[in-house]
Amino acid sequence: MIDFCNRYIKVRETEGVLEVSDAAGKMLCTLKRPLIVADRKELTAFRFLTEEKKSDKYFILSWQLDDVLIQRHLFFYDDAPALRYYDLFSAAEDHAGVYYSSLADVQFAEKQTRAETVEFFSSSDHANYRQIRRGASDGKNVGGYFLTDDFFLYKEGPMPDSRPIPGEYDFLWNSKENHLEMVGAGFDNLRKGELRRAFGVVIGLRRDNGLQRYQAERYGTLEKMEVLANSWPRLHLDVTEEIIREELELAAASGVTTLFIDDGYFSEFMGEIDPEKFPGKFTALAARAGELGIELGLWANPLGLDVRHPEMALWDGTENADFLEKPPRWNWLARTNDYWQTELQGGFENDRRYAAVELMREDCFEFMRNKLAGYYRDYGIRKFKFDLYQLTAFNTRLGDAQIHYEYYRKLLEELQKAVPGIVISMDITRRNRPGFDFGLDFGRLYLENRDRNYNDHRFYHPYISLGNFQMAAQFAPAHRLEMTMMPQLEEYSVNYTAGSTVFATALYWGLLKDMSEERRRELKDFMEKIAPLREVWKECLIDIPGEISRKGNWSCMTATAKDNSRTWLAVYRNGAEASEYICPVSGWNYAEKILGGGTVSGRTFSETEKFAFSLYELKK
Repeated sequence: MIDFCNRYIKVRETEGVLEVSDAAGKMLCTLKRPLIVADRKELTAFRFLTEEKKSDKYFILSWQLDDVLIQRHLFFYDDAPALRYYDLFSAAEDHAGVYYSSLADVQFAEKQTRAETVEFFSSSDHANYRQIRRGASDGKNVGGYFLTDDFFLYKEGPMPDSRPIPGEYDFLWNSKENHLEMVGAGFDNLRKGELRRAFGVVIGLRRDNGLQRYQAERYGTLEKMEVLANSWPRLHLDVTEEIIREELELAAASGVTTLFIDDGYFSEFMGEIDPEKFPGKFTALAARAGELGIELGLWANPLGLDVRHPEMALWDGTENADFLEKPPRWNWLARTNDYWQTELQGGFENDRRYAAVELMREDCFEFMRNKLAGYYRDYGIRKFKFDLYQLTAFNTRLGDAQIHYEYYRKLLEELQKAVPGIVISMDITRRNRPGFDFGLDFGRLYLENRDRNYNDHRFYHPYISLGNFQMAAQFAPAHRLEMTMMPQLEEYSVNYTAGSTVFATALYWGLLKDMSEERRRELKDFMEKIAPLREVWKECLIDIPGEISRKGNWSCMTATAKDNSRTWLAVYRNGAEASEYICPVSGWNYAEKILGGGTVSGRTFSETEKFAFSLYELKK
């Protein structure tokens, strides 16, 4: 039996059943043992095996259903009204049809009168407003989150449109009986000797910013708040040592702390550093960056290699063999069951051709881990942007997409051990990528591409990026979200553009050389002034009262210390016709301005400019 208690909740566990009450002992909900199905039948022969205490907040429970062994990894938190678990499955015999087993079976103690689901459209390159919220209906519902009056539940995995193995629904809701099942294990086949990890479950109370309090303990805070710069939208593949050397000097003049070298630095895709573009490799650049107090970051695709790599040939002599009589020694190319590559990018006539690697091959896994860790060993690089992977491309001869999903998690865990202080910017702009799931365990989420040379709706405007951030920050730690800014565009002030990123990790998107000297100076002054506050804000609870940012409206955000001792307010006029805004935040007596040209009288905030930002601390 497990008993856990903090200032929010009490949890009692008995043979896998969790009873959750509030700190006063009032029952909140019961999490029953979930229904597990395999081979078109429910597994019913239950036997509780062991309970292992790893720490005061981490337990492993083991039980058996028929021949299936389930190990539940169960986590609690000191200052969060939430609990989390994930299950590992193994079996003595082969099974199929496991997918629609339930992950959580929740009986709420009191009537939940409202319920809704939340998910995020993964392809942010093609959507300015990605959050999808729906009122929950009785029966089947799709979503990453399920919200009721009092509770939040998170299905710990990619968003529904990006699951390695897709399902049709995620929650079964019965409003009359106050009963909810979270379904969809994430895998379907369970073979003898195989270890499968199901999607995790998080359940907590919404009161007192419960989700954010959970995330603060679950993920912690990064070493420091950074200002990033990436020249991709201006240079694309034309990056060179000379350009990066100049950008480093300009980064120091602009308040940038990490400068990324994006795609195009290698001679072959994910191969060696191109000696023509970077004759000194990264040695001199890393040394100069250190002198300037700036870090180098590096773009990478951890799941792809050029087809010209000797281990990536589609036909490597095996066309002369009978595959069934004498299985060949397969190389690193991720192959379908008919031996073809699962993915090819660039086309056969293109000099830039690459395909997916087979990460389940031990030698391939070690190659990729050692290659990426080598950039830290040789040049001190510990900041990476991971891009271009497509997890649904990994339904291979050696395993399905869900197994490869876990191998990718394992690769990141290995890199975390090999590279002290590693921070990975996980590109979640498209294509079946770990977004709100394990990407946050290793760094930050790169939310969007906003290139001004795209002649479509993806044009960058601060209020669009700000709106995207505000929607995501409701369900992910704000300081772990990378938010695009383009202060080189002179139709908006540096104050408004940079101000849109204050609670996020700011990402200058473009070539620093394209920004005027005056604007570089303004940006540096702005970032240096708020740098101490950003270190405080990364520990704060971020809230978005009022409207999400849109062109023509006012919006605001607050950062509140966990003990409620201090609150800061960011106010944005996003082209609104009205020059005054009544603040929707209560519980304060006056506002002390820190930045911006705005004024405040009572609860009314004013801005002269139509696109403007001001920052205040609210005083009681």
